[in-house]
Order: sequence, then structure tokens, then C-alpha cells
Amino acid sequence: YYHPALQCHFEAQGDMTSSLARKDVWSASECFTCMVSMQMYKYFDKVFLEHTDRMLSKFPDCLKIAFIDNKDKGAGADMDRVHSRQKRRYFSCLIDKQCKTGDDGRRLPIFQVELPGFPILGDGKGDNQNHAIPFMRGHFSQCIDANQGAYFEQMMLLPCALGEFRSKARGDGLYKRIIGLPEHITSDIGSIGDFAASAEVAFGTILQRTYAVLGARMHYGHPDIMNKLYMMQQGGVSKATKTLNLSEDIFAGMDFTLRGQGRTIHHCEYFLLAKGRDLGFNTVLGFFSKLSSGTGEQVITRQAFRLGQTLHLPEALTFYYAHVGYYFTQFLVSV
Repeated sequence: YYHPALQCHFEAQGDMTSSLARKDVWSASECFTCMVSMQMYKYFDKVFLEHTDRMLSKFPDCLKIAFIDNKDKGAGADMDRVHSRQKRRYFSCLIDKQCKTGDDGRRLPIFQVELPGFPILGDGKGDNQNHAIPFMRGHFSQCIDANQGAYFEQMMLLPCALGEFRSKARGDGLYKRIIGLPEHITSDIGSIGDFAASAEVAFGTILQRTYAVLGARMHYGHPDIMNKLYMMQQGGVSKATKTLNLSEDIFAGMDFTLRGQGRTIHHCEYFLLAKGRDLGFNTVLGFFSKLSSGTGEQVITRQAFRLGQTLHLPEALTFYYAHVGYYFTQFLVSV
């Protein structure tokens, strides 16, 4: 929906007498890139490759696909200083609908960046996001899950959301921001789905208002819009150490806060995305188990230790209750 929304803004507000208004000059795909991080593309079978080609042909030129490729070390490995214990060479690649198709049915990449070894260090999701960052276009990024959707009416508010990064005075630091956005849970069907959706609304919308005011809001959901340049400075939008970074998203906000120098995390509620959850009892229980396990692992990270040393008392108490303190409170209430 971003692509038609940008096109609509241009048609409604653009200067039709300018050179941009000429035929085949203006394209919304030049302003926005929809990046699909598809790390297993190399191992797709014929059916999956057909589905991928159909997706590329259906959507505009702004759709790009990033995937991880690998090949044998080859004769030039020593000259390229590939580690002697490394058996293969790994590459982060980019393809689009303009790419030619190889003999095996896979598209040939237009860009290829060699990676320093096997890139999947954790559970896969964080690495899948981070390896695609070099191919993102523009200053701002928004990571969205596969189970999320959007509304055209909401996408029309994109200029307002990006305006939150606009500096009122030179060097005032307002561009050093993460813009937190709520989610509209669409899977509120049945008693279990309604319970899961209500829990998401309570944490993702109602509580985030208070956390943002008290200065302890982190990055929890994928609708958040981030300044890509600052995310690259801190190593990516997620941490990917296996088990330790089970809740991989929150570490983007923790690292962002720790770096200080005017960095803030702002919460807006006029712009949202849709999200669907599983409706089975076991899947809902598994999701909440993941949250609690991730919080337990988060306590022993260096980010939590350093935040405890640097945050002022109100922010520290809010950060405590927003994470591990919540589970301690639930335990005490249950006992």
C-alpha cells in the first residue's frame, strides 16, 4: 500500500508543470523499496520459484528480494584471505523482476556482498533482517513481519509519520529517533483469539503510551520506523545470539538508548499496521512462553546491566516493570 499511497500523494500535491511530471520520469518505486528478506531462496524447489516469480511479476518495481547465497571456496580463496577453516563462501544477494533467470530457474543477482563467514548465528530471524540492510534505500526503515498487513488509509499518513524525524532547528537531534507505532490485531476471533488480541492491545498500545512518557519505551514491534543510519551504527535492527537474544527486537531499542547523545524513542498512535495471530491454544501459549523466556534471557545481557547503571530512577523502575518486573509481579500475585 505504500506504493499507491505515494503515487496518490504525487498526483494530488505534485507540480504537474515540473520535469518530474513528464511521462516515464516519476515513479513511486524510486522513493520506496519493499525488501523481502528471503534467506532460503537458494534452496527453493520448482514450485517455490514459480511462486516467487509470480510475486515479482504482480507487484511494482519497488519489490526487491534479498537472500543468502553460498558457493565453494575456489582457487582464489587464499588470495581473498578467506579463513582456512571456512569451507564455503557466503554472499548477501539482491534480485528483482529485471534480473535474468539462470539455468536452474533462479534469478541472477544484481548485487552481491560477500559475508565474513556463515551469517546465521542465532535463530535466523535477526540475521535475516540484518543481512538485507545494505540493500535498503533511503534513510528510514520499517521492518514488518509476514503476518502483518496494512490499510491504504493509514498509508496516506506516511508523510506525517516521517515528519516526526524532521528537525526544528539545525542539530537539535530529532532525527535521532525510533518512532513507535501500535498494531491492530485482526485475529480477535473466539475466546482464545480475543484474549491474545486484548493482551497485545494492552501491551502494544495502552502501556506504550506510559512507557514513552516515562522514558523507558524500547523497540517491541515491527511497525516501528527507525533511522537506518543509526541502526547500522549499532550493528543492525536485531541481535542474533542464539538463546540469549530470543527476544531479538528489543535490543535495537536498548542499544539505541545506551548510545545517548539525544537519541529518543517516540510513540505515535495515528499510524498503525494490522497483525494476525494464531488462534490455537498451544500456539498462543507458545508465544507467551517465548516472551517470558526472552525476558529471562534479557536479564543476563550486557545491555540490561548497562541500562541499570545509566538510567535515572523513574526510567529504571519503568524499565524494570515493563520487562522482568512484570513477571515477578505476576508470580507474587499468583502466590
